[in-house]
Amino acid sequence: MSSGVVKWRDPKVVRFLVTGVLNTLFGYAVFSGLLWFSVQSLVALMLATIAGVIFNYFSFGRLVFQTEVQWRIFAKFVAAYAIIYAINAALLSALTKYCSLSPYVGQIICIPVSVGLSWLLMNHWVYKKD
Repeated sequence: MSSGVVKWRDPKVVRFLVTGVLNTLFGYAVFSGLLWFSVQSLVALMLATIAGVIFNYFSFGRLVFQTEVQWRIFAKFVAAYAIIYAINAALLSALTKYCSLSPYVGQIICIPVSVGLSWLLMNHWVYKKD
């Protein structure tokens, strides 16, 4: 995949998508649950992201990129999710403020952006083979 083109039949891409669905369901469940308990949407997003970082690190690392726990990779993983969070939070804020969407719907709209950014960061930076 050095050309930058995503090859949809590549086993790593398939594993990323399947694992990503699991991770997305987990993260959205945490986010929605916190909203249901009246936690402010950006706080809920931050807490869901923190929970997701831990859950996703192990699922992506083992199931997709087949690596063992490494603190250098974990630090890059956390940095990647900080970037993803910042973009997600800005987009969610704009959707709820300017489009009058509920945080539930706004976050669903944010998911494809987060998934695409996650793939780019995980495949080309966090888990890149040196």
